[in-house]
Amino acid sequence: MVGTSLSHYRLLSRLGAGGMGVVFCARDERLEREVALKILPEGALADDAARARFRQEALALSRMNHPAIATVYDFDSEGGTDFLVMELVPGAPLSERLAAGPLAEAEVLALGLQIAEALEAAHEQGIVHRDLKPGNIVVTPRGRLKLLDFGLAKLLQRDGSQRHAASAGRKGLTGPQTVLGTLEYMAPEQLAGGTVDARTDLYALGVVLYEMATGLHPHAGSSSAAVMYAIVNARPAPPRQHRPALSARLETLVLRALEKAPERRPATARAVAEELRAIAAAKPGAGGAPGADGSGAPRIESLAVLPLVNLSNDPAQEFFADGMTEAIIAGLAQIRALRVISRTSAMQYKGAKQPLPEIARALGVDAVVEGGVLRAGERVRVTANLIEAASDRLRWSNTYDRPVGDVLSLQGEVARAIAEEIRVELTPREQRQLATGRLVKPDAYEAYLRGRYLWNRRTAPELRRGIEFFQKAIEIDPGYAEAYAGLADSYSVLGDINAMRPGDAFRLGIAAAKRALEIDEQLAEAHTSMGFLRTFHEWDWDGGEQSYRRAIACNPGYATAHQWYAEHLIIRAHFDEALQEARQAHQLDPLAFILGTTIGDTLYFARRYDEAIAQLRATIEMEPRFVPAHRDLGRALVQSGRLDEAIEEFQTAARLEGSDPGASPGLAHAFAAAGRMDEARRILAVLEGRADTGLVSLHAIAVTHLALGEREEAIEWLERAFQERDRALVWAKVHPRLDALRDDPRFTEILKRMGLAAA
Repeated sequence: MVGTSLSHYRLLSRLGAGGMGVVFCARDERLEREVALKILPEGALADDAARARFRQEALALSRMNHPAIATVYDFDSEGGTDFLVMELVPGAPLSERLAAGPLAEAEVLALGLQIAEALEAAHEQGIVHRDLKPGNIVVTPRGRLKLLDFGLAKLLQRDGSQRHAASAGRKGLTGPQTVLGTLEYMAPEQLAGGTVDARTDLYALGVVLYEMATGLHPHAGSSSAAVMYAIVNARPAPPRQHRPALSARLETLVLRALEKAPERRPATARAVAEELRAIAAAKPGAGGAPGADGSGAPRIESLAVLPLVNLSNDPAQEFFADGMTEAIIAGLAQIRALRVISRTSAMQYKGAKQPLPEIARALGVDAVVEGGVLRAGERVRVTANLIEAASDRLRWSNTYDRPVGDVLSLQGEVARAIAEEIRVELTPREQRQLATGRLVKPDAYEAYLRGRYLWNRRTAPELRRGIEFFQKAIEIDPGYAEAYAGLADSYSVLGDINAMRPGDAFRLGIAAAKRALEIDEQLAEAHTSMGFLRTFHEWDWDGGEQSYRRAIACNPGYATAHQWYAEHLIIRAHFDEALQEARQAHQLDPLAFILGTTIGDTLYFARRYDEAIAQLRATIEMEPRFVPAHRDLGRALVQSGRLDEAIEEFQTAARLEGSDPGASPGLAHAFAAAGRMDEARRILAVLEGRADTGLVSLHAIAVTHLALGEREEAIEWLERAFQERDRALVWAKVHPRLDALRDDPRFTEILKRMGLAAA
């Protein structure tokens, strides 16, 4: 059937077959993604009534949301062929791992815990797997587990497929059965045709644990009859007979799960999960591990929240998953004792397939949080898992089901739960902040998330569209502080990149930031925006510093607050403190290229040009197309006398940006410094011709005149820059390009009027 289509699914390749159907890798032509398509056995659904029942229960399965459970997307029929569409899970079945022999006990505990937690989530919704086995458990490239075919055995059995033989076990056992499943993993009551419930899955989990721990099956036999007899009548050999080094506590748990009578097994999957966690924590030597937090587990002092997976089966909801990721980061970042990687770096791993320990090493963190988001109407379900980086061990997991309007309190709830798990002591202020959460109207929250999604793209068209969404959020909910902060940030960036007259942009930004703070005086983003606006528009140096310090106190993990505070400290010539703040921002967001550039800029203004050049080149190595780093590298190269290299960097920046190099202020200055006067004057004429638009830096015109040796013209343009509050003039006290004017009393007077002469 490869190459043919069923409905809008094109079959690409055959993946495998079993007692419950043949599985293909298929292309969903509507949503443009690859899926797993399982064609059910011929005759499994006898009529339209059976298909209707199957569809109804498949819909219930599709609502099951857990990171260790493969998602059901669709059920359909075409030309007499019934098929189920599911998440395509990369990786290899656990059965392949077990073919090489038993696993280390630590891995048995880690993988067993993931299975138990998945069963717990399913059992809470009344769904029993009925065919749990290593062949239905996939280990992904990241080392995480996914359980396949949840509840499928029941659906097929209910609709008359009892006549299908049990699928062959891993040793090729054959023989007719009257129930659907895999013989070697069936519980006694399942074989006897008795009541099947959650404890039946726990028996199968016991078999899987036994197999992982010993490399053997608890009930071996040369025929189906022998295996059936052993399952019903024989006690399995204790696992430590095969592997004496196994812990007694694990052996006890496995044997309890394999009890013949269901009532003698653990009561719930949750109980199994709790015992597996306890065994892992009590492993010999764990209590004395260096850096342990007192529970035997490694201490966690830094973490990253990886992009939550959009489980809504709707690409249009991607913004919602990204928004929830950002919300959880914001909640955790308020905890001063934790270093939490900021959004920009975390989002680099959206859709990434690297193993979690590898990602953690790249980000320099002790643990990662991963999970998924399912948006259904007015409700949202968020699953979050905390995973230790070194061991790839699941430390904590929880699922939250809330109204969409309650998501602002959810971030605090997740942060408190993680803090409790890793034994981070919260200050009274942090406890209050994380406990504070208000309801927000769902439509307003959705508009806000769309606005933030666009703001993070940082292009002028998307910033303007983002403003429309923030305004819509405010119309729906006039008391929505975060939406006002989003407006302030959008206007600030539009003014900063000269996509809007800075004066107009900053006035609108200040009004929005003030309104945000009137509503919520603890909002770090609003204090940060106010600090930027006070610094770059109002030249209120003390007020700007107060805003930045307040922002950092409210949210010490907000990288932008540290970055913009570093720039404020540069303006006031406090270079050592500025470098400390810039490096703190970079540590919080190591893959945010603008933060690497900020470190380079700090070194540049401190006249440490060689260090600045090295830092900016390192940033360009990470992202060769990052325009600000090329511009700032060109600036540093000019000051170090490497003029040809500088010109090349400014030209590269213009090419990457798609702008006219004939209107580049940096290139004009570099040409002038290199003695290429005619080329410098041509660009200068273009800039002066646009000076009245408010979209050209008057400061840049002044420094080009100075590089041409035209001191009087430079002073005139600086005076005009002062009158029109050119934002670039804030660097006047420290800018190397203005060093030739340090002895000019007219320049000193401008600094005095700006409040920078003695700042």
